[in-house]
Amino acid sequence: MTETRRLTFGIGMLCYGRYDTFRAALDTYKDAGLFDLADEVQIAFNGLDDDARALAEAYDLPFIGTEENSGILGGFKMLAEGMKSNIVLLLENDLPLIESAKEARRQIENAKAALASDAVNVFRFRHRIHPGYRDQASWKFLRYYRPSLMAQIRRLLRPGKAEKMIGNSIYVYTEPDKVFDDVERMPEGWFRISARHITWSNQSIMIKRRFFLDEILAYAEANPSNRTVNGFPDVEKELNSPHWRKSGWYVGADLGLFTHAEP
Repeated sequence: MTETRRLTFGIGMLCYGRYDTFRAALDTYKDAGLFDLADEVQIAFNGLDDDARALAEAYDLPFIGTEENSGILGGFKMLAEGMKSNIVLLLENDLPLIESAKEARRQIENAKAALASDAVNVFRFRHRIHPGYRDQASWKFLRYYRPSLMAQIRRLLRPGKAEKMIGNSIYVYTEPDKVFDDVERMPEGWFRISARHITWSNQSIMIKRRFFLDEILAYAEANPSNRTVNGFPDVEKELNSPHWRKSGWYVGADLGLFTHAEP
């Protein structure tokens, strides 16, 4: 716990339009006292305009931004570079908090301790039971591990792909560690999974800020994918590569705090 206290903690939010959705998410954060847990809070606006400024001022939150849209990678880089904290919780504008203030504090403290001790390199906070809109993790896992002949055939034909899906069992099973040895339950109740068995995700993550900039974003910038989102790199496509799987890094996940709101 000494190490956890020494490392500062910030909450950073990336927003591009959809201000009504962002307001709804901010209200859940405010109601749970989420910002009271942080040493630093920052909003980064892709497409900064008068409405964005008014929104941030209404919630009395500091903000930075660019008038043009710099995409997901560019936006997260702007956000991380604009913060100072050692450990950051990175959110987007459509991720309301759906757990209690007490549960939020518990999970955040456990994740901070895990990162501070280097037990994991990134900690996921998308809710495992109520992940929300476009929950692809469960579907992808079940394609390879549902009790069916077709799933068995997929595992035989694509063993590497099947191995990558093991970590997604946390979104299907209450006790995935009893199904897969590669999912490790930690004493505090959260799960630790090797990058070999779970993909990188941008959504609702806690991570050391310098690691995010120097390892994750630096690799994504140096290795752009030809698949983009609205013409911009999105980090996930760049990171979900042999580099990630062979990195030796670990991902943590608890019950989760945030769901993905529908557009």
